Amino acid sequence: MVNKKENRWEWSKEDIAFWKEMSKGELSDLDVKIFLALRENGRLPDTELARITGVSVPTARRHRISLQEKGYVQIMALFIFEEFGLASADVILKFKEDASKEEIEKFINEAIDNKKIFEIDEYIGEYDIVLKFFDKDFKDLKKTIDDFLEGRSIIQKKLVLPAVSSPKLFTKRMKYKHV
Repeated sequence: MVNKKENRWEWSKEDIAFWKEMSKGELSDLDVKIFLALRENGRLPDTELARITGVSVPTARRHRISLQEKGYVQIMALFIFEEFGLASADVILKFKEDASKEEIEKFINEAIDNKKIFEIDEYIGEYDIVLKFFDKDFKDLKKTIDDFLEGRSIIQKKLVLPAVSSPKLFTKRMKYKHV
């Protein structure tokens, strides 16, 4: 957590222990601190990571690079749909039991290639997969979803959940001007 008044970074022992446990012991205390700092600001240079974690620049760089090479940390930008007045929805699908593995893989690959699908998650339970769509407005969003799903014989059941607000995105509390 950033103490903005004093420009200091502080993490509780509980926060560090939590992330170490969630990583199944893969992350050291320093790795967790670097992750938490980058989560707050993915553009932090290694010199700043070193300063806020209390280690040398080469040590901070080595740990950051290791986290990235192992695939534990990926620095990316997020497009905040609501700030642009865009609409989004989660489309939750159940595949037919007789759908072949090849048909499902083809469907998932087409979803991956669709620019208006920004996330895909496979589920365990009543439904199999969620596709997260976005578009200019809810009317266009409905058409985008319908067009993508039209004629898909492998789908048994679908549930469309339009999103109207995101009070929390990953670990960040979001403040929208539209809510």
